[in-house]
Amino acid sequence: MEETHVDIPEGFDFETYINNYQGYSRISRSLFIAKHCQGLAIEAYKTAIDYIQQNTRNTAKYTHAVECLNETLRSQGKLAVPVDHEWVSHVQRENKALADSLESELKTAKANLVKEDIRMCHIKLADYFYNKGDLPSAMKNYVRTRDYCMTSQNVLDMCFNTIKVYLDDCNFSHVVQTYISRAESTPNIPNKVSTISKLKCCQALSLLGRSEYPNRYRAVAAALLEVSFDAVSAFSDIMSTNDVAIYGGLCALVFYDRRQLQTQILNNSNFKHFLALEPSLLELIEAFYQSRYATCFELLERYRHILKLDMYLEPHLDNLLHLVREKAMIQYCIPYSIIDMTKMAQAFSIKVSILEDDLVGLIRKNKISARIDSHKKILCTKKQEKRQEAIERSLLAGDDFEKSTKALLLRLNLMKAQMIVK
Repeated sequence: MEETHVDIPEGFDFETYINNYQGYSRISRSLFIAKHCQGLAIEAYKTAIDYIQQNTRNTAKYTHAVECLNETLRSQGKLAVPVDHEWVSHVQRENKALADSLESELKTAKANLVKEDIRMCHIKLADYFYNKGDLPSAMKNYVRTRDYCMTSQNVLDMCFNTIKVYLDDCNFSHVVQTYISRAESTPNIPNKVSTISKLKCCQALSLLGRSEYPNRYRAVAAALLEVSFDAVSAFSDIMSTNDVAIYGGLCALVFYDRRQLQTQILNNSNFKHFLALEPSLLELIEAFYQSRYATCFELLERYRHILKLDMYLEPHLDNLLHLVREKAMIQYCIPYSIIDMTKMAQAFSIKVSILEDDLVGLIRKNKISARIDSHKKILCTKKQEKRQEAIERSLLAGDDFEKSTKALLLRLNLMKAQMIVK
């Protein structure tokens, strides 16, 4: 897949955006933006480098980020930034000493056969590998705590730590869902609202990351609608409150009908708190619901440039916008038998020729039943007579009832004549 390169979106403030994230999510998103937006590359690389130095022991990622920054600086005719070799050497020495200390502590705990001590030692060792950037070793130690979990909180900690490593490693396999399901089925979940909200955020990211998943966008919307606005502090290391609104709102727009959009999105008192953080998205959904398609598509196009800088949504962006466009056209056609394509094109603010191509595509996919008069620029939809449909269904139901009644009477007569084989 070719990498997309975008200009700085109008009104986009990188510092405000990136301050919504913590942990490896902040680093990953900074590096993604640096790689895909030349205008923000230097600022994004520097943000990632500063955070790596101040909050991790990952010398490999630090060195790689500095190399990428210098490559960008040289391409713009600017002076390169020197690698902080003193910091790298110091952290590497500390890493070795800390690893030896933690390994020794684990051996002592195993010798004493105290389960809680062994569990805590594995967690400390896993945290060390995680901060160092050795995700496979971190995963191995987090998973090993499974055998030493004695409380519901222990199980949840193990699940969340494992999920965290999978997501940071961009490994979105079915294993992530396995740990999510395990956490959800844990009895006596402490801080249930916050825990479930964080799990639903993890589930949404894993679904967006997986290459193939049936009804992916419907599942993402359903998951994020269960996220409580009161639990925002619980999932700040996974996604921001704005992400909940954007991912959930756009995915709902693709699959929810108008009634569902009203009841589950626009009239959802909890989700409206998230949408309030993205007023343009709320306006977009309201425009779609009210059949103001030109306004809807104008806002979508404006959003496209910002969403191209989102590492999880960018691979789906074209498909999502295409599905929203198709759904709008289908929704427009529902009330009519004959449609003037010129007026329809005006409603969508597109050329008639483009509209015609889109409608042909919908007909070929069997998403609308219609035929096009290309000369007169008219779309004729094929609508079955509802009265006739009802009569046909009634006749079929009557036939089924008659067959069932005859079979029952036959059985009663056979029983009466004692001719039933036992």
